[in-house]
Amino acid sequence: MSDTEKKNEQTSVTNESPSIESQSSKRSLSEEKDTRNEQQSEENEPKRSKLESPFDDLKISDDSILDTIKERTTCPTCKKSVKYFCYRCFTVVGMDRSEIPSLKLPVPLNIIKHEQELDGKSTALHSAVIAHDDVKVYSWQEIPEFEKPERTLLLFPGDDAKRLEDIPRESFDRITVIDGTWKQAGKIVRETPVLQRMQKVTIAPRKTHFWRYQQLGENHLATIEAIYYVYREFTEAYEIEKDQPYDGRYDNLLFYYRFFYNMIQHIYRHQKKGKKFTSRHRSDYIQYQGDKEKPQ
Repeated sequence: MSDTEKKNEQTSVTNESPSIESQSSKRSLSEEKDTRNEQQSEENEPKRSKLESPFDDLKISDDSILDTIKERTTCPTCKKSVKYFCYRCFTVVGMDRSEIPSLKLPVPLNIIKHEQELDGKSTALHSAVIAHDDVKVYSWQEIPEFEKPERTLLLFPGDDAKRLEDIPRESFDRITVIDGTWKQAGKIVRETPVLQRMQKVTIAPRKTHFWRYQQLGENHLATIEAIYYVYREFTEAYEIEKDQPYDGRYDNLLFYYRFFYNMIQHIYRHQKKGKKFTSRHRSDYIQYQGDKEKPQ
């Protein structure tokens, strides 16, 4: 793993992620409390201001409907109290499904999650809501025996990982992403034989905009960022002519991610009690009036 981390031209996937179906009630309560603290502290704040953000040039649908949701809602399927969407059933709650964008992915996506991570902190699950019909989520210990794993691309950096532009389109049928911390992701790949039979793919280095601090550098993306960029590069490699610019067709994969990014920015810009954002994060992460954060 240390050799891989040193490759500054590779973009690594690090995250925050969760288990899916089976967690103890103690973990579930802890998760619920943590998620509530992060996602509901904005309820008594004024309407979010619209400063320049790294997502301004993307074609992401209007998310103002999410600002109207002030209370948690019981998921009609699993009965869990959630806000915006259920991160177990991947269904929209508190509003009509038609008010949230939907995407059709060009190839299906598998997400392999580490069980020790919290569902409420996973950005990867955003894709399971937005592209519900094309995304499957598995916990690590419940990975099925994938049929023809050699026809699956595993998004994971390494000496044997290739860019999509160097992989024949007819050689794969789906993409798999690991959702966990960098240490967890490495363990999953090392200890799961079926994943080692997949073709490795990597993406161009890009700067993360994730709000949770991690020590591995700004090119270590949140999982949803990595998912978005692999499908964006898919378009550039196979769906449009070489001289055509990317047209934004998969930008809505970042629909929830942009909303939460803007929420975090708003909370700390309007903090009334002087609470500061973590000093471990990069110093200019919170954008104040007059600041500009350019897209990468």
